[in-house]
Amino acid sequence: QIPKKRQKRDYVYNDPEWEKMWYLVRHSRTPKLPDLNVTGAWEMGYTGRGSVVTFLDDGLEYDHPDLLENYDKEASTDINGGDDDPSPRYEQTNENKHGTRCAGEVSAKANNQICGVGIAHHARVGGIRMLDGDVTDSVEARSISHRPDHVDIYSASWGPDDNGLVVDGPGVLARKAFENGILNGRGGKGSIFVWASGNGGRSSDSCACDGYITSIYTIAVSSVTETGTKPWFLEECSATLASAYSSGQGGTADHDIITTDLHHGCTEHHTGTSAAAPLAAAIYALVLEANPKLTWRDIMYITVLGSRSNIIPSNTEIVKNAAGFNVSSKYGFGLMDAGLMTWYASGWQNVPAMSSCEST
Repeated sequence: QIPKKRQKRDYVYNDPEWEKMWYLVRHSRTPKLPDLNVTGAWEMGYTGRGSVVTFLDDGLEYDHPDLLENYDKEASTDINGGDDDPSPRYEQTNENKHGTRCAGEVSAKANNQICGVGIAHHARVGGIRMLDGDVTDSVEARSISHRPDHVDIYSASWGPDDNGLVVDGPGVLARKAFENGILNGRGGKGSIFVWASGNGGRSSDSCACDGYITSIYTIAVSSVTETGTKPWFLEECSATLASAYSSGQGGTADHDIITTDLHHGCTEHHTGTSAAAPLAAAIYALVLEANPKLTWRDIMYITVLGSRSNIIPSNTEIVKNAAGFNVSSKYGFGLMDAGLMTWYASGWQNVPAMSSCEST
């Protein structure tokens, strides 16, 4: 018998931070806890091809070597500056790093020996520079409604103040923009709006007071720590649909999210639900590659079916809803599972259009 060479089909990338991306592939620190099962989707061939994600944020360093190849000019604009260049405004404190960090979680190029690996590393990515200036109803509406014929997924990691004192939400124009995206975006299938659920837990803030989270048109994403515990910043509300990983354990043992940073850099310290929502947006890019015919309502159904409630900490109040699903106000229907969600998507039959009733 002649020995044959056989290689384990583990995912190994030459990107220097790959081994530290615990939320994509679990290593020795917490091997018994699940990751986001991104490799399950990759094994089916899904890496985000054909999907377009844009970030409503403070700008995008699109010439970053880990982002440039996937940059989509048509999915980008600068509302603050009144031009088409979404580049962030650079200053000493690097305040406008947020959008660039979020984008890397989705589409950082794989196997280029730079930083880490994006979940949907073949998806196209854009940026809407809209947070670096006065944020008005008009600014939000123009951002939410940028190229709904071209953009599939809009990701936003911002909202009203997280101080526990504010009840606020989208104005008249922004609400109209959401409705237009749902009705006309993606050729009538509906734009996908992903929203971070907020970081005001320490101030006893509730995401129920945030009208962007409670909108029926958005997908509210919460987070869970590396060790499966509640983040110190987590906000509770029934509008939360599902969760992804992020920081929030506290102390020196806290491991954050790895992603691209300003000045062509890399960071190991992207935090909060700001980091969880882009992970969800990236998973949706995989899901839409698996089935581009999905509507915005299909995406929500698949999120419920493809999230793991068994990751919810045992000391969390869990309710079994009328449909028989476990759900909590902290984590929604549980931790998103990219492999399971793309599996559902690949054979999915569209659900009926939304119906509503009004009383007079």
